[in-house]
Amino acid sequence: MKISVIEGCAVSEPEILIKCKKLDSELKAVVDKLELKSHRLECRREGGKYMVSVKDVYYIESVDERTFVYCKDSVYECEQRLYKLESRLARGDFVRISKSCILNIRKLECVRPLLNGKMEASLINGEKQVINRHYLKGFKEKFGLGGHNNG
Repeated sequence: MKISVIEGCAVSEPEILIKCKKLDSELKAVVDKLELKSHRLECRREGGKYMVSVKDVYYIESVDERTFVYCKDSVYECEQRLYKLESRLARGDFVRISKSCILNIRKLECVRPLLNGKMEASLINGEKQVINRHYLKGFKEKFGLGGHNNG
């Protein structure tokens, strides 16, 4: 694979051009990741509207039929339902960990097993989330623990 980066040219925003004979699954995964990095979620906070970059999101939680987007220092409300956000973000670094929560695995510091067959995810901002047993298989696959028996 040949990669070229051209700096200093007069462009309004970076552009990535991929030339290939056929788009295989590995290249498709790269494209999906690149597209997801540029995605933003339309959210609200304190009467204002914000476009929150998905790369800044730690987790998204549904509480009392409202969807909240948690970032390092801020919490926003999002109009979209959790299941729609999950399907939109699943190609990237997000995975469902409970009935009411999807997590950005890029914001994980560590995971540890709990006594009841669940796992605890410690995030880089110090928060902790419980990964329910029902969602462990998908989490382990996304996090790269698929072939291990870690909890």
